[in-house]
Amino acid sequence: MAKTEQTENQPHTVDGANCTTNSHDLAEAAKLQARLSQQNSSTRQNQPDQIIANDDIIPTVFIDEGAHKYVLVSAIPPSSSQQQHFVYSKYGAPYHRNVAEFLVPQLESNGYSDIRILGGGRIYRDDVERKIKIFGYSYGFGRASHELSMGVVVKSGKFDGWDITWSNDGY
Repeated sequence: MAKTEQTENQPHTVDGANCTTNSHDLAEAAKLQARLSQQNSSTRQNQPDQIIANDDIIPTVFIDEGAHKYVLVSAIPPSSSQQQHFVYSKYGAPYHRNVAEFLVPQLESNGYSDIRILGGGRIYRDDVERKIKIFGYSYGFGRASHELSMGVVVKSGKFDGWDITWSNDGY
């Protein structure tokens, strides 16, 4: 079993290796998950009857160049009952929750419901090699289904002709 050490606002360590999270980030990720869970358990009656939204306003895939944290999120668009998945990474996001905090308000303000953060990891996007690698995990949200994430990226069509792979290896 891995030995875990942590003090408030200090990097989280596992067997002496620094990870990019701390107790404050874990608490904030838990608060975001709890808020979404509470919203999801309430009915859609709090939403306006006539939401006019274009489902294409919010792209399903947003991947910044380089290696960054990413989240896999599901939500139901206002004009459908079909669940939609989103794969988002963000340059400069120190924690997975920061990526989620970028996407979730966009979904909420456009009338999406049943928003769930399914997990996270890392995405490496190399524009020169035309490669995307999906891997790792999130301490705050758990490991995303990288296979599902890859499917969302492929289906988006934004990276046609690219070599897109996934693995559960690495952090």
